[in-house]
Amino acid sequence: MLLHVSELPHLLLETSSAFPLPLLFLLLSSSFFVHDMMTFSPGYGAVQLPPIDGPTRSFDMRKYKTAATTILRSGRINELRKFNRTLPVCNLPFEVLQRIFIECAQLPVDLPTWSWVGITFVCSTWRQAALECPELWTYIDFSHPRMMTLTLRRAQMSPISIRATVGAHNQRALHHALQCSPMIRDVHLISSLYDIGPLIGTLKHPNRFLESLIINISGPEDNHDIRYSKRSMSASGPPLLALRYLELHRTHISLVSPRYTGLTHLSLHHLPFYERPTRQDFLSLLERFTMLRHLTLVRAFPKNIVAGSLASGRPVHLPTLLTVSLTGSVQELVNILECITLPPHGRLHCHVDRMGDFKTHFWKLAKVIGAHFHDIAWTMPLDTLILTGHEESLRFTEELELNPAFRQTLQMRAFGPTESAEPLLDLVIGPDAHTSHDEIIIATLASVWEALPLPYVQTLILQNLNVVTHKTWPRLLACLPSLRVLDICGHAPSGLVWALLLNARSHSHLEHDDMSSMFLPHLEDIYLHDVDCFAGGMMVSSSATVNSHCDLDDTRFFDVLAAYLDDRQRCALELRSLCISRCSNVLKNMLEDVRECVAHLLWDHRGGLKDDSTGTVNSDSPATYRAFWPSKPPVLRHYFRLRALLEME
Repeated sequence: MLLHVSELPHLLLETSSAFPLPLLFLLLSSSFFVHDMMTFSPGYGAVQLPPIDGPTRSFDMRKYKTAATTILRSGRINELRKFNRTLPVCNLPFEVLQRIFIECAQLPVDLPTWSWVGITFVCSTWRQAALECPELWTYIDFSHPRMMTLTLRRAQMSPISIRATVGAHNQRALHHALQCSPMIRDVHLISSLYDIGPLIGTLKHPNRFLESLIINISGPEDNHDIRYSKRSMSASGPPLLALRYLELHRTHISLVSPRYTGLTHLSLHHLPFYERPTRQDFLSLLERFTMLRHLTLVRAFPKNIVAGSLASGRPVHLPTLLTVSLTGSVQELVNILECITLPPHGRLHCHVDRMGDFKTHFWKLAKVIGAHFHDIAWTMPLDTLILTGHEESLRFTEELELNPAFRQTLQMRAFGPTESAEPLLDLVIGPDAHTSHDEIIIATLASVWEALPLPYVQTLILQNLNVVTHKTWPRLLACLPSLRVLDICGHAPSGLVWALLLNARSHSHLEHDDMSSMFLPHLEDIYLHDVDCFAGGMMVSSSATVNSHCDLDDTRFFDVLAAYLDDRQRCALELRSLCISRCSNVLKNMLEDVRECVAHLLWDHRGGLKDDSTGTVNSDSPATYRAFWPSKPPVLRHYFRLRALLEME
């Protein structure tokens, strides 16, 4: 493998305006390094260095010395150096090079034998830039004992950073560094359960200057057999005010010490069952972290939780808490949220990945979430709702049975009136075996929706959400009296437009002006993005399932929407604008009809179709459906509901 040095600045410039750190890291870790005496120019004769087999192979100084000797013996070293000085990559500002070097030193935590020190041997300019950057040498290189000694010596008395994948080649060196280094700034270790054992005792007595501690033990997410030794419990001693960030994956619970009174970020992931504390102990521990701002629990909940009762008798109040992020079952989330009082400015992120007995517990979860947002409704009202659906695999097998691998996820995000990119509520339901059924998704959405205070919501955004039926949408729409903007992206929500049409039609034929039960009376703008305007909808079944995948509506989505806009105009509620972008199967004659119902109509021509009564695409073309079946769809029963509705008049 040969690489011309002059290619490096092109790689730098072709990426984003920010420095191309991952690209440079990959380049330097997967190719050989270039010295002043090793310029790979055809005019000077290229020297073939041994290729490095992947980014995990360590820097071999012996091989590079051999290659350098070959160049020196050629007698052309000064000529090669002069040529190197003309290359842009060797003339980058030191500030740029040093920032890139530091990022390279921070990245390879999961590359056990890659040595970031190798970048200092690229050329004399890079070497000088590295030597003049004291911060760079505080990232100790544990790929080889020699590299560790070199970086520790250059770090001198500065606070160091210990970042490594623990293995037999560096276990003893890491133990020595953790115990003997006078000042440690941060520790980030990736290890197996076996390799981390000798370091656990040292990690329980961290350096008093430590600011960040991240321990990631590799293994399955739900391993109930992991047990650590109980001989060494939480260390006692003075408070460690410097530690701000603590992130643990499958580790010993005693690493969460009550001494960390200055902690601002606590993140626990997949805590082994036998390492989980009781709820009383967990709450007592949380109360000590009075400066905590971000709490994350991912399947790391107390093990003896009892719904509806607080062992401590009162909830924990953390006044500086900004974000609570929880991932687990419905019951686990309910029991933690019942124990924590979230401040008015706090954000709540919940991921229910195990529904369990959702009928018993989900209404409790909705009640707890709704209670918090009702308390802050006057100071931080909800302004925008985003509903996103996601499906994994096909719904049915070749035998036309529900695919056991089919899963779907519903995400609800709620934003306040500010321009913050972070939602006040981020709720994810699924994927789980229970969420393969539409009624679970619909019931959970309705329960949370009705528990939230939504009278001031201005914008509703639907992304690939079409499983909610028109029988459920009226319950949801009745909670949005102030809605002004409806944004639809992806799958066409047939249930929504049918609920709007039937409601508007019932009002457009009234002889009096009673509009008190009119849905979305203040709606002004509708946006359609990437929607198939020929999409048909699923009918509501009388069986146990919510949607019938065999009884389909042949009425196309845009036809129902146009009928709704027409009836809305009859009620003297003309829409201000309709925007159609990147949609498919948009008939020109339908656009002309809709133009009469809205004040402003905007569309692009990418999905437009001419209405050709002699061709295959015309006003009577059938609706299209998503690929719910693998290859052999069952015999379907089709209904043209809009036509039947018009004939009834």
